[in-house]
Formats: sequence, structure tokens, C-alpha cells
Amino acid sequence: MRVSERQERVLRAAADLSGETLTGFVLGVATERAEQVLERANRVDLNAEAFERFAAALDRPVDEMPAVRRYAHQRSPIPGR
Repeated sequence: MRVSERQERVLRAAADLSGETLTGFVLGVATERAEQVLERANRVDLNAEAFERFAAALDRPVDEMPAVRRYAHQRSPIPGR
């Protein structure tokens, strides 16, 4: 990874203060940030009105949807899902 001299100084100083290697510090911080991004991407925020509509939709009778049923029984193309 290429970094500017200033970035390297800052990262090394923070790693030293944390008692970590530069690689360990950067990987730790990057992993923490990645987890935050993924959590935010997987979360759905609804206001009260939208949540009420969502809850009402869940309570309605189910419409038969053959295509959805067919896809539900297939293996996901997304790794880890």
C-alpha cells in the first residue's frame, strides 16, 4: 500500500502508542471500519409510519408467488449466504 510520508508518520506514531506493529495497527483499524460499513449496509432504518406499514404488510395474507418459491429453494450465488 502506498502512503504519503505524512500518513506513514501518523500511522507509525499511532501504532507505536498502541503497542502494535504498523501492519497490525492498519489491519485492525481497517477491519473495524469495514465492519462498521457492512453493519450500516445491512441495517434498515424506518420511521414510525414506515414501520407500521411494514408490520401491516407482514400481517396480511400471503400471495402465492411461484417464482419466489422457486428461487427460495435455489442456492444463493452470493458467497457466504
